[in-house]
Amino acid sequence: MSDLKVIDQNDLVKVFNYSSIITEDDNQQVCRLVDHIIFKEDNWFRNSPKYQTKENIFGRPEQIWLKYRLSFLFSVFMYVGREVKVNNMMAWSYMTNTETAGNRDRLWHDHWHPKTPGNKMMSGIFYLHIPHDVKNIDTCGTEIAPDGPLEEHKDSRYFIKPTPYSWHIYPSQTWHRPGVSQSKDYRFIIAADVEYV
Repeated sequence: MSDLKVIDQNDLVKVFNYSSIITEDDNQQVCRLVDHIIFKEDNWFRNSPKYQTKENIFGRPEQIWLKYRLSFLFSVFMYVGREVKVNNMMAWSYMTNTETAGNRDRLWHDHWHPKTPGNKMMSGIFYLHIPHDVKNIDTCGTEIAPDGPLEEHKDSRYFIKPTPYSWHIYPSQTWHRPGVSQSKDYRFIIAADVEYV
């Protein structure tokens, strides 16, 4: 792992910090809600890596989601350099640990699925909770494959270091996978996609 590149952000993945708006208490509240959705409501995808929520969490009634929804949209506007007309938006949460992480080689994916031809899409990741016993924070976030996931392009891959209280925004066709799971404690994220004109 020592030869892998780690960056904070670049021209492809940009970071927008909301530490003046979103607090640790907010993040903990959302983690509790996600835990409830998955283990009490049993509302998670069985055909995806454990545990990914099934519903659009930005559509839930709890007021706490407003901060995350609006900060995501503002981040996308800042990334593209203008306010855009939003057609569709979806958000979910994903909690994983060393026991549920699975084979990372099978987790490469992108989010490119516009419902309207010609529309554009952006995606984002917000790290709600990184376990305290993680030994290498640099590799526990997200790995990016800007040229695709094939082995022949592995030299262009890099890890995005997870910045607290921040949206990490990138075009939805960007191939990526979860970082290296390093704890029995759960790592919580919010992921979101937006389709726009």
